[in-house]
Amino acid sequence: MLCGELERLEAEFDDIVTSLEEQDLKPRERKALQQAYRRMLKRIEDHRRTGHDGGPCFEEESQAA
Repeated sequence: MLCGELERLEAEFDDIVTSLEEQDLKPRERKALQQAYRRMLKRIEDHRRTGHDGGPCFEEESQAA
């Protein structure tokens, strides 16, 4: 099971992806969303790697520690 923080980050990421699919975006809006997309990918990756003091990002494993 994913940790609550990772679930929240992935929900935000999904919102960004959904927004990018809109056809009527202005170039400035699309660019801002693309930047948010890249930042969110990095945040998710960083959280998975080091979000729990370097431990795994799963509730089951973090609770067992």
